Amino acid sequence: MDSIFEVIDKERTRRLKIFKIFAFISLGLFVVSIILFLLKQFAFNENDDLFFFGVFLIIISLILLSIGFSVASSKYNKFVKDNLENKIRDDVFKGQNFSYVERNGISFKEMNASGIFRSPDEFSTSDTIRTNYKGVDLVLSDYVFTIIETSTDKDGHTTEHRYPFPGRYMSFRIDRDFQSAISIVDKQNNPRVFNLKPFKNIMEFESLDFNEKFYSTATDREKAFYLIRSKELIDFIDLRELYKGKIVNVLFNHTIYFLLAETKIEFKFSIFKKIERKVVNDIYAYYRLPLDIINKLKLDGDKFNATSLDEK
Repeated sequence: MDSIFEVIDKERTRRLKIFKIFAFISLGLFVVSIILFLLKQFAFNENDDLFFFGVFLIIISLILLSIGFSVASSKYNKFVKDNLENKIRDDVFKGQNFSYVERNGISFKEMNASGIFRSPDEFSTSDTIRTNYKGVDLVLSDYVFTIIETSTDKDGHTTEHRYPFPGRYMSFRIDRDFQSAISIVDKQNNPRVFNLKPFKNIMEFESLDFNEKFYSTATDREKAFYLIRSKELIDFIDLRELYKGKIVNVLFNHTIYFLLAETKIEFKFSIFKKIERKVVNDIYAYYRLPLDIINKLKLDGDKFNATSLDEK
């Protein structure tokens, strides 16, 4: 990892030097323009050429400063992402075959196989990873669910209003096919984005705290009570606190879906600042999230992978 930091900081330093050259030239032109203004003011020169030339130099200095920043910063964020995030992905999923697609690596149809989403006006995905951890096939992806509305004023002018709802999607394919569905949806979620109660049976569990925070529905009450016990109730409350609410969890036949709604993490990098370890830790946590979910909910255990409900 240290070698990656050295490569990135070397590139950052190179780009910073380019910006400083443009900034130095811009500063020089700005100083010359100030001198011209002073000559105009105190030398009682009635020729306006000095003033206009000074204004021209200020404009040129600002243009050069803008060009310098643009040239130095161009694609730096992508450079860091291609180097740092690739290294972190390799580290998190080491020893496992995984695929990565930067844009639209999963369809809305696949993501909404459980029917938990409403119908979006636009839908896009990014940073999609497919791999296997502890025998569980998983998918991790960011998504943006967009609602588009139009309004028309009294003069007949139409305005389009876009409401993006970003989030993070995970799916885990388990060996056991429950031939049923269970949903646990945080009550803070937006009903325009999610079906808050997608299945026919409304469930109430032994924890009042859990019932206050989540809508729970199922197609089969017996299987729901088998899967959701005291430990699971505590786990979901803990996950809610850890990820600041708005979680969605659905078991649909042999796949478990876990979503963090209205969550968007974009890692931005600047040539003016070295990458902090905290940022690196946040990127690690981002990619480790599905692995942590498997460990927390024990999705690799017999409950989700034995052949019958009698095997626990």
